[in-house]
Amino acid sequence: MESLAEWKEICSDRPLCNEADTSSFGMLEALPDHLLILCLGGLSRYQLARLQCVCHRFRNLLTPEILLEHRRREGLLEPWLCVVGGVHTGKQEEVAEMFDTRAQRWCSMPAFPSSTFFNFACAVLKSRLYMVGGFASLSSMSPSVSVYDFSTNTWRKVAAMQQTREAFACGVVNGQIYVAGGLCRQPLHASNPRINTAEVYIPELNIWRSIANMKESRSCCASAVVGDKLFVIGGYGTESILRTVEMYDPVSDNWETRCEMSGTWIIAGCAAIGHYIYVVGSNMLDMDSQELAVYDTHKDVWELQGSIPLSSLVIGLKCSLWGCAVAAIGGMLYVVGGASSYDGGGLNLCLMYDPETAIWRTLQSMNSRRHGCAAAVISF
Repeated sequence: MESLAEWKEICSDRPLCNEADTSSFGMLEALPDHLLILCLGGLSRYQLARLQCVCHRFRNLLTPEILLEHRRREGLLEPWLCVVGGVHTGKQEEVAEMFDTRAQRWCSMPAFPSSTFFNFACAVLKSRLYMVGGFASLSSMSPSVSVYDFSTNTWRKVAAMQQTREAFACGVVNGQIYVAGGLCRQPLHASNPRINTAEVYIPELNIWRSIANMKESRSCCASAVVGDKLFVIGGYGTESILRTVEMYDPVSDNWETRCEMSGTWIIAGCAAIGHYIYVVGSNMLDMDSQELAVYDTHKDVWELQGSIPLSSLVIGLKCSLWGCAVAAIGGMLYVVGGASSYDGGGLNLCLMYDPETAIWRTLQSMNSRRHGCAAAVISF
């Protein structure tokens, strides 16, 4: 019930309490608007949804838009994990879910209005979730960009990328979305669909602009932002699987080669915690094993963290983390989705890793099974 969609639905359907039921709220009702919001703005969304049912004044005052602005101003925003799209047994999953890390529960978001459903990227700017590019069909992909506004609970289209791409790198630096590489199925790239082009989205102008190309063409790579730099890791190159790492500096508009990975990996995803980037994947020498590695961006060195104990985390189910989504919240690493080795379908698992203790935990499963999904963290 903590999503804005469910919040609005509950409040619109539930009748207001009668006057006899509101006697216990007399002291609150006597407060001026700004003090009432100050007192109630820090409550959980579940509690706020119930308070909106007390009287017309509470319903009109405690709206998602007003509360979002209040919580942002008072430093009360809470991080939520958003997981969008994916595939299950060959069927597209046009669903989006959010995970409340405090309540440890999943809730639904409105279906996204996009022609793509996997191999796209998600990025967050302020209270908006952007869904960028992705796979459209075996012969095409989409440059389209859709944005979900949490304050209004609606999706809409914004400016499309200059170039169609799927399975690319993406990250937010200084309030702008950067994309690089990926697959391009246009006739011009028929002989070599992997590209090294890059561009940036400027939300204030609603335009995309080209930036410097990466040194290598790559797709199915992992990416993360540390400080004001975008790191792009591994992926499929023109002729082989890559171990290389590139770092982009928006100030100099330059790509710099960094320390290679210690092995050749099929990368599932990555996320940054502090100045470390945690990478999930499988070493080419042992594809049945799911591994975790960490890259220290300050020292420019890699360190293997060992195997991910999937057999003990997901009992009775043979699976891999191929096609999962990876994100970081509050110093913890989250891994969601993946592929089942039994039916080739998606998984609804949600795992959490604590770098301090090196312990993995299984959390509440998503409502839908999928692989090839995308994830992002938004605070609201």
